[in-house]
Amino acid sequence: MRPILVSLGPWQPYIYPILVVVIALFVVAWRQLERRLGDEVPKLTAGRAVLTGLGVLAAAAGVYVLVNKLAPVEIKAYGTMLVLAFAAGIWWMSRTAPSEEMSVPDIFDVALFILLGSIIGARVVFVALNWSADYATSPTSALSVWEGGLAFHGGIGGALLGGWLYCLWRKQKFWRLADLVTPSIPLGYAITRIGCFLNGCCYGVPTDLPWGVVFPDANIGGIPTPRHPTQLYAIAANLVIFAIIAKLSQRTRPTGHLFLIYLLFYSIYRFFIEFLRRGATAVAFEPLAPLTQAQVASIAIAVVSTIVLLVCRGRDDAPTP
Repeated sequence: MRPILVSLGPWQPYIYPILVVVIALFVVAWRQLERRLGDEVPKLTAGRAVLTGLGVLAAAAGVYVLVNKLAPVEIKAYGTMLVLAFAAGIWWMSRTAPSEEMSVPDIFDVALFILLGSIIGARVVFVALNWSADYATSPTSALSVWEGGLAFHGGIGGALLGGWLYCLWRKQKFWRLADLVTPSIPLGYAITRIGCFLNGCCYGVPTDLPWGVVFPDANIGGIPTPRHPTQLYAIAANLVIFAIIAKLSQRTRPTGHLFLIYLLFYSIYRFFIEFLRRGATAVAFEPLAPLTQAQVASIAIAVVSTIVLLVCRGRDDAPTP
């Protein structure tokens, strides 16, 4: 396991020009992306070039000073993969979203709304479900998102709220936006689970299968015990879901159905993988034990999604939220 990918700082002075080059390359790549996607990119006049250069120098100086002041700065695996997951989602949307509906700035705007909503929703639900066990004695630790501990169903709810607020702001159709974003969800989820694997969380029950993995915090009686690497199962399952959803997105269907189909697929995957996590990293839902909390949520979402899909089958109008 590698919960900390790398520690940064204190840096020597020669790092500063490297930072300048890296940030400058990022700015150039950004402009190329906007141009490729058909957005109007202001012509790079001498004045703009000077301002851009000064901005790059200032940004590099800010990073250099901040890292040296806070050194060592630990780059956590989970947080890094979470950022990469959203970057992959933005990349996919930039490739597939119709340019007349979503420009590059639009994609970044909606990504920001969804990012904030999903992280807040996922964290709130996770903390609420684990309050007495982990957070009652140290409430401030509930803010340590970078340490892991996000509930996907809460993230979906928060993302929906964020997307809805974006639609109110930009006067967009909510369910049309949900369909555009949908393929990015399983892609980002798969990448995030890489972070879970590196972090050593979300593992499964003990196993004697040859691909069992020993996780640092999963010993039994102090004896290292191989566990089901359910994070890797999740990565594989969600890449398959991503491939299916990406294929389905090319076909015309009632607005909102693609998102509901994804919820159905995810619920099926999550229901079955919970059997390998129950008693390890999945908590039973006491009123309906031995079902886990995630299994109960998955059943509810699957039932609602199926009903709406059947009721709205063959209709062109959007399903009611």
